[in-house]
Amino acid sequence: MPDRRHALRRDRGRPVTRWSDWLEDWFDRRYAIRPIGGGGYIIRLGLIRYRGPARVFRDGTVLRRGDLVGEVHVDNRRAAGLHEGRKAGFRYRREVFRALPVLAQELRTRPEYQPIQAVGGPSLFWEEATLAGFEHWPLPKFTRWWLALWERFLLARYHPLGRARLAEGSRTELRQIWMTRRTLLERYGREGTARPALGPGETA
Repeated sequence: MPDRRHALRRDRGRPVTRWSDWLEDWFDRRYAIRPIGGGGYIIRLGLIRYRGPARVFRDGTVLRRGDLVGEVHVDNRRAAGLHEGRKAGFRYRREVFRALPVLAQELRTRPEYQPIQAVGGPSLFWEEATLAGFEHWPLPKFTRWWLALWERFLLARYHPLGRARLAEGSRTELRQIWMTRRTLLERYGREGTARPALGPGETA
């Protein structure tokens, strides 16, 4: 298989890729998507107001329309580098679990994050997200349609298997995933409380 880094460098010269890079960069600026922990983590965060119906979580938290939430975004360029070589799925999960304690620390300490009631957002990987403590719900039909197109485009672009990866599992359905502030701090607010879940046949 060609080196993924070389493939990404070649792809960046293509018009579609330049357009998607420009759109991602614009989106980051427009919605103030920021790194966590000073950078170097696969998770980034944006602050938005929750616009959906009221949600009751397993820990008793009630998320209401207008509450401040942290919208989780994956650093796609960093994620692409994790797909090189073997055990890509394990490395990806390890990076997510490495980032969640940092996110918990920031919610605990950063003044602007104190009103955040939950973290999450749309994801094609909603089944896997339950292993980390997220809960999931369907998205409105139109929102699900246009966001799924974008998410599937990104997955096909950045994953070395491209479109073949979309055929695995439940990659055709986009759902919203949320983890409450309380659950995040309880599960990841103490050092050494979280380890990535292993898939079938994987070892650390």
